[in-house]
Amino acid sequence: MHERSLVKNLLHQVQQIAAAEGNGAVEEICVQAGTLSGIEPFLFQTAFEDMASPILGAPCRLILEVVPLTALCNDCDHQFEVIDFKFRCPVCQADSVHVVEGDEVKLMSITVNSEEPLDGVTS
Repeated sequence: MHERSLVKNLLHQVQQIAAAEGNGAVEEICVQAGTLSGIEPFLFQTAFEDMASPILGAPCRLILEVVPLTALCNDCDHQFEVIDFKFRCPVCQADSVHVVEGDEVKLMSITVNSEEPLDGVTS
């Protein structure tokens, strides 16, 4: 299950960030996962629940935001959500498109004791 290895890497990254900032226990982690990232949200959440406390040393909440797959047409510059993996522009019907969003996993923020998030952290 590749979700477990992703969660393990995420938790170690969060642990390093929290230690470098000199903060206390991590209470919340916000992650964005695109629909094309290969993440199964239920399996990711389950792996997180199993692994977070032992690695971070305290209970921690995961906020997992699923980001839709979005593409941009190279011909007419129309940005659209890709439905059913049909990479064709709905405006001009061109199939020359590129993915703009929805193919990655990002660590968006962590919240430590003081409820102050560390924003802009990506993986």
